[in-house]
Amino acid sequence: LSEKYLQNPDVAVALKSSARRNITIDGAVNSPGQMAINGPTTLLQAIAMARGVNGEANPHRVAIFRQIDGKRMGAAFDLTTIRKGKTPDPQVYSGDIIVVDGSNIRSIYNQFMMSLPILGVFNPILGLY
Repeated sequence: LSEKYLQNPDVAVALKSSARRNITIDGAVNSPGQMAINGPTTLLQAIAMARGVNGEANPHRVAIFRQIDGKRMGAAFDLTTIRKGKTPDPQVYSGDIIVVDGSNIRSIYNQFMMSLPILGVFNPILGLY
């Protein structure tokens, strides 16, 4: 607008909504579900958002599934070694699915978890869904 309509305008901008950045945490945790992340988040922080692992959890077998270049990939991690500082705490990203191994996990997840080496390397996943 030209100067004759607005002189010394005071403009305020308010955020009405934003794209949510969510992760999903499933398996042997106390509060499974979708969690909003608002910045850099690690696996241990994500597990804490789910109020920790429950009594049925196997903290040595935690998987993170994510889409990389249009392919579903997965990697297994050991919470015990991460907590002890022996292995790095991996970054989780919007859209990741974290599954903590436990007695109530579907058998396909159990088979997958046992097949992944605990190296923190993402590998292609075929036929999970």
